[in-house]
Amino acid sequence: MRRAFPFLLALACAALSVLYIPPGSIRTFVILTPILAAILCASVASWLYSACDEYVRARIHRSITITALVVAFGSLGYFCLELLGFPRQSMIWVSILGWSVFNLQLLYVIFRAWRSDFEPISFRGASS
Repeated sequence: MRRAFPFLLALACAALSVLYIPPGSIRTFVILTPILAAILCASVASWLYSACDEYVRARIHRSITITALVVAFGSLGYFCLELLGFPRQSMIWVSILGWSVFNLQLLYVIFRAWRSDFEPISFRGASS
């Protein structure tokens, strides 16, 4: 949580800037700061993904698919339970569930690739 604190603080400032900062370049900068950080994270993840071999790519695709199915059916299932009288929950639980499922699957992929090669996941540019 410590490492995510600056990003979460910037996100909160961006959300509150609509209420307190008058329209202009300062407000635009404050709103774009967390968006640009997220774009940077996505571009680094894309770069790392493109450097992986086919086995790891296929497993990442499989992990994304399984995570999407778990989140979709879990959300739909709890929506039906809410209609039956269950209490409403925060949507943050959907995000936590999705990232937990995805991270567990990726840990399995990384450890399996590591055990089969007896080295960490090999990137194309790293081998000589």
